[in-house]
Amino acid sequence: MFKLYYVANMVDSDGLNINDVVYRKELNSKDNEGFIGFFDWLRADESIIVGIRICYFENQPYNELLRHLPYIRPTFDGKCMELLFGENTYNPDLSGDQDFTNNYVFKSKGGDYLFTFGLDHLTDKELSSLLKYCEALNRDSLQTGH
Repeated sequence: MFKLYYVANMVDSDGLNINDVVYRKELNSKDNEGFIGFFDWLRADESIIVGIRICYFENQPYNELLRHLPYIRPTFDGKCMELLFGENTYNPDLSGDQDFTNNYVFKSKGGDYLFTFGLDHLTDKELSSLLKYCEALNRDSLQTGH
């Protein structure tokens, strides 16, 4: 199962605490300073986001992990993965951002993954449409100490 979280003004951190689960930034993601691929927001129209297309570079270990999740749809010959948040369709002509910001991967000791994506290029309407799928978290509650 996937869960979406929203944090306003995220701080760069090597560790995050979400609901008493500590996630540490994966070494591969950290070493590449989050430059591990790109992502596209999938839009139903010009201001409504209904999903995300994740396109990690070919050598990234996250591709194989994501490819086997039941809620992920591989696209572009398996080079990208799409996650629709609730709706079943999107407009491909409006869904090609190729954004690279805040694209980190975190992992918990229990083997759960957390993928981050920057929201700084979204309009207020786009962000509002995305937030209906998210649980808002307080930035201060994410601190892990180390």
